[in-house]
Amino acid sequence: MSLLDECIEALGENVHILSETDREKVIRDFESSFPFTEWGRIEWENVTYHADVSTVDEIISFLNQNIDEYSNVIYVIWDEGTLPIIQSDLDKVLEVIDDVTAVSFDTWIFSPYSGYVIEIFHDGEVKIGLK
Repeated sequence: MSLLDECIEALGENVHILSETDREKVIRDFESSFPFTEWGRIEWENVTYHADVSTVDEIISFLNQNIDEYSNVIYVIWDEGTLPIIQSDLDKVLEVIDDVTAVSFDTWIFSPYSGYVIEIFHDGEVKIGLK
C-alpha cells in the first residue's frame, strides 16, 4: 500500500480524489490566491495576514480570530505533481495530519471558499495565512 493509499484510508469516508479537470481548477485558484517563490513556497512576506503555527489549536485559533465562519471543506495539495489533489474536511485532515504529510515533502491545505492556506514545509515549518 502506498503512502497516498494510507492517507486516503486514514481520512475515511469524507475524502474525494479530484478529476484532472477539477485538479487544474484548484491549482489555478491556489496559484492566483497566493504569491509563490520561484522554488515553490508561498512568499509569506507578501501575505498580509499570516502566522507561524505549531499545533492544531493554534491553527483553529488563527482561523477563529480572522474569519467569521470558515469553511471546513479543504483541498490537500502536495508538491509532487503526479499526485492527485484530494478534497476532505479540515477537522479530519488535522486529526490524521501525520498520514497526510507523509505522502510528499511539502503539503498545502487550501480553502478557496474561506481564502486560507496552511503550508507544511518539509523542514517542519508550518504557516497559515489568508489571501
